[in-house]
Amino acid sequence: MNISLRQRIRGLPSGFHLLMLSDALSGLAMGAGYVSISWWVVSTGGARDMAWFSTLTALVMLIALPLTAPLGDRFPKNRVIAGGILLAMLSGLALAAMAWFGFYKLAWVVASESMAMFAWAIVFPSMLSIASELVPAARLTDALSLQKSSQSVGNLIGPVVGGSLMAFMPAWLALGAYAILLALAAVGALRIQVPPRDLANLRDESFVDQVRSGLRVRWRIPLERSWAFWGLLVMTAYLPMVVTLLPIKLHQLGLPAIWLGTCEAAASGGLLIGSLWLTHRLLQHCSRPRARAFAMWALAAVFLVVALTDSPYLMLAMFGIEGMLLSITMLIGQTHRTLAVPEAYRARVSAINVLVAKLGGMLGPALAGILLASWSLDGVYLFFALFHLLTVPPMLLLPGVNRFLGLSHEEVKDWYLRQHPEAFEPIAPAAGKLKQPI
Repeated sequence: MNISLRQRIRGLPSGFHLLMLSDALSGLAMGAGYVSISWWVVSTGGARDMAWFSTLTALVMLIALPLTAPLGDRFPKNRVIAGGILLAMLSGLALAAMAWFGFYKLAWVVASESMAMFAWAIVFPSMLSIASELVPAARLTDALSLQKSSQSVGNLIGPVVGGSLMAFMPAWLALGAYAILLALAAVGALRIQVPPRDLANLRDESFVDQVRSGLRVRWRIPLERSWAFWGLLVMTAYLPMVVTLLPIKLHQLGLPAIWLGTCEAAASGGLLIGSLWLTHRLLQHCSRPRARAFAMWALAAVFLVVALTDSPYLMLAMFGIEGMLLSITMLIGQTHRTLAVPEAYRARVSAINVLVAKLGGMLGPALAGILLASWSLDGVYLFFALFHLLTVPPMLLLPGVNRFLGLSHEEVKDWYLRQHPEAFEPIAPAAGKLKQPI
């Protein structure tokens, strides 16, 4: 594991290098866009609008993900990613036009951002699984680490760009810059060369059957079913603290938009350090399960500090640490869960992970909005920090998770297929007489 960045990059195909470029541009655009849009909503509409905005846009992605997940298994992933990013660009242009004309209506803002959520529902499953098509299984850990790093580079710069533009320039300029960055990311994605796959069997399945099969795979594998359930509770606690409550807290402290961008950049910087160095160094000294347990307990402690402090500098430091710890949990689990699924199912199955996160992204902000009506902001933040802490033990005690994480990369490849072949059996057509549960 003690290898340099140059050694990890060496030997990876040129298509993966283009993927890293596209991911960096996408991260840059998303970071700038998140800060610009969130601060525009909070400063114009207030905390109530921010809670509704977070909840409703997450609901759109929640509905869209199961419907769009098979696209990455049915069509070339580079085109799917590029098409989705271009659709998100149109959303950015619509928001920039609203800001240009000084038009703010929550319903219209939500409608425009919903177009972006639908677009990212198209993009994320393919973005999460395309690396497994570009690199061999033995290099997937390096590839995912580098992919997270490239996304973190974009996310490190993007929030600072968005926060600076919102602090010193008109809102329309910040939102317009978001749209331009997305256009560049789409061009980069189109240039990725994806190896040809045998799609004959997939195209014999109807689109609805592909959606059903992806959901069934997750449901019929006990580890994944438990992981999804408890992961939903983790996301319900986690996402309000970083998406909904953070901009409200910074705004109430009287800080400018640049502080939101700086906190987001600190988290991305931590993620970059974690994916390039800390995770690899930690795994030299302990097993994957122990590294995961350390990161999850420490992450819970970080959010307790964020909830209890009003010091922006301490919050900034905590979000930097949060990024490093998050990279550990993401890289340790994502590599194994990606390899364990047969290649033909990876995009639609990866979408279920995003689906769980977005369901939490809907439930968490909705709960935050309800609590903010009667509790102080500090009380609500502390509630979610304690909620997040209580989710740690169940996640560490998932049945069979330590054995699963202890497998080598060669052992874990297609492991779900070998252990649970019934989850991948052909299903009866949705239009047929025979109804088979998923």
